[in-house]
Amino acid sequence: MPSNIPELYQFNIKRLVIFIVLALILVGSWCLCGSQCCTFKHDHSLQTSIWNRIDLIAFRFFNQWLLTQENHTLIARIFVTINSIVIGELIVNSILLAVTYFIFSSKYVLQNRTRAFKLSVLLAIIIYGMAGQMLLSKLSRDYLCPKRPSPSVVFRFSTVSLENQAISSSSNTFTMDRLFEEAKKRDLVKEIAHDSWPGEHAATNLIWSLFMSTIISRSSKSLSQVKCFFMHTIVWFFAILFSIARLVSGAHWLSDCLAGGFSEALIVVAIGIYTPVFQIITKVIHKLINRSDSDGKKLP
Repeated sequence: MPSNIPELYQFNIKRLVIFIVLALILVGSWCLCGSQCCTFKHDHSLQTSIWNRIDLIAFRFFNQWLLTQENHTLIARIFVTINSIVIGELIVNSILLAVTYFIFSSKYVLQNRTRAFKLSVLLAIIIYGMAGQMLLSKLSRDYLCPKRPSPSVVFRFSTVSLENQAISSSSNTFTMDRLFEEAKKRDLVKEIAHDSWPGEHAATNLIWSLFMSTIISRSSKSLSQVKCFFMHTIVWFFAILFSIARLVSGAHWLSDCLAGGFSEALIVVAIGIYTPVFQIITKVIHKLINRSDSDGKKLP
């Protein structure tokens, strides 16, 4: 195996700095809100900072997709399914794995690499991505905002208080469990969080999409422009769709996903692809897979 794999690692200190600086700008702009972003309890407090205003506008926009008029019912049910604790996780992870398999199955992506190596890349994305995201989320939550209530908490309705009306008295917002009783009976949907900062699901989705887009782009010399564009499109479509699902349900604010999740994704992926870290992890996993295969063949 060559010492350097261009699809996984291309040293670029300039881009590394740009990615990290952009992430710090996003987090810094959110921190300018001070404690208001973390501790607001009433609707009027959402008007006191730029990020809070953006959060309120975005939540009202996305949450209206839960309206149950005839032309909204299907959309609402899709988001109920995506946000369900058990079924939703299975669907989301299965789709992300299916998209990854589709892209890696192309002979022009990670060209001339074995299936074992492509599996190693996938496992490296999962292991490195989750480790980086969990570390940054813990640091961000502990030192920036330990207890930020989600929209479903601020607007005083959730799966915890099922006796409350689906429509809040203070705003036209909706709760999934109250709109769809079958969702409540099946399993509780993910719509309430007392520590919504940062958006961990969004961070995970964006880390996956950034890694996949990087690999596709670095294989673009072998791919046709149409196929390359199609691959980028499906990757970002599902990453954004699954991230938006958390905004629709009221489990996260937009700033949780952008200033929190996206900034984490930028840092994790930048360190991975512009330093040898991700390539090293992939090679280690690949060696372990090859060793297990060779040991299996030696068995009688």
